[in-house]
Amino acid sequence: MQLWNDYEGRTIAEAYPLKKLIRPEGRSAFFLTTNGTGTPSMVRLIEAHFDESEILTRWKTISEIQQENLVAMRKFGETTLDGTPLVYAVMEPTEMSLAELLQNRTLTVEETKQLAASLIGALTALHQSGLVHEHLDPANVLAAGETVKLRSDCVREAASPDGDEAEASRRKAGDVQELAALLLQAMTGRRSLQGSATMLAPPFDGIIRNGLSGKWGLSEMAAALGPVAKPQQPPAPAPVPPAAAKPDNKQIPAAPSAATTEKLKTESAGPLFDRAESTQPAPPTKLETAAAASANAAARPVPPAQAPDVRHRIVRPVEREPQRLKMIAAIAIAALVLLALGWYFLRSGTSPATQSTATTSASAPVPSTPVPPAPVAATSPAPASAAAAGTGRTEWRVVAYTYNHQDQAQKKADEMRAKHPAFNPEVFSPHGRAPYLVTVGGAMTRDQAIAFRAKARSAGLPRDTYARNYTR
Repeated sequence: MQLWNDYEGRTIAEAYPLKKLIRPEGRSAFFLTTNGTGTPSMVRLIEAHFDESEILTRWKTISEIQQENLVAMRKFGETTLDGTPLVYAVMEPTEMSLAELLQNRTLTVEETKQLAASLIGALTALHQSGLVHEHLDPANVLAAGETVKLRSDCVREAASPDGDEAEASRRKAGDVQELAALLLQAMTGRRSLQGSATMLAPPFDGIIRNGLSGKWGLSEMAAALGPVAKPQQPPAPAPVPPAAAKPDNKQIPAAPSAATTEKLKTESAGPLFDRAESTQPAPPTKLETAAAASANAAARPVPPAQAPDVRHRIVRPVEREPQRLKMIAAIAIAALVLLALGWYFLRSGTSPATQSTATTSASAPVPSTPVPPAPVAATSPAPASAAAAGTGRTEWRVVAYTYNHQDQAQKKADEMRAKHPAFNPEVFSPHGRAPYLVTVGGAMTRDQAIAFRAKARSAGLPRDTYARNYTR
């Protein structure tokens, strides 16, 4: 058999081009493809080891389950490449995994509620169909658009071939324990409680402890979790009535009403993988969250600080401004003080040495209080960005969304431009590769960025929209 990347550019089943190898996985591999009509999809190829019928039977069961939190399987079958028998499954594409999100931060209570509700629904559908997952870890929890998805191509039959119901119950209970461990990891970064001292916010104290011990099943977990509202997208601004249009017939987007703004403040934040933090009463800003994370890197508090939540965004900690700027600012202030003293002596018409000589030789006493110099514009401290002009330019950006793929970021920027043209959304890549940021307002100073961030939030952009320095 050839290496998996040798198959790039080939077509299977006369309909599915293998465009790019995503990752190999044992005797299988994942490729980007289309579904035969141009719609982006993902395909998994497995080298057949005389278990084709077993795999295809399992995938047929999966394809018949209609549950929004399972990765949808669109097509499956058998094929051959260069004499190697393969089975393939065409699935909906996904964007990022929970494992990638947890590399940057843990989840808030509200985010974990969304995660728990999604996974309980997916596992319940599998168990009712006689299947178990047995691979519940962050790498297999994915995002497709605004929905949390559990990988579905790796499931197994719950019962053994002889139909042992006790074995089936044991394997389903194993799924529940893995779910409890996953929720604990999402909230604390750990897979075990590490003693009774670990404090968990309700309702997860009961859900995780009873799930790990085997006392609770999925139904008990769901009852303790209670109803979880689905994430909502902020409404688009209302169009300007024709009477308010400019004479050149160009429509001006109307600002959100006071009622709409207040509604956005009280609604739950967006999808788990879409925003950096969840909306809580008086949520901390991103800068506050990043500062707390940096100060407590060795031991994160449990539960983590509350902040607005996300679904398909990779959030990177906000870095503090370089010490270089502080040093430059101090030097600039010292230079301004010297400039002020020079101005004073020029205004008085004498140098310090001349003034001293004049004082000793004059018969009249010199007033003890000197005349203050006239105010000049240079006496106020210069901004750090101006002081840094000789060594580089300070470039602050207001970031609304982050994507792994440039085409996804461009699509979001186009959607935002249709709704908020005045914000001038664009795709910005600090390193010329992923991540691709959707920014608004263009490059600006720090004060401008902070003000623009507040304006963007009040107009309906994500509550976790943040400002960051990208000095080149």
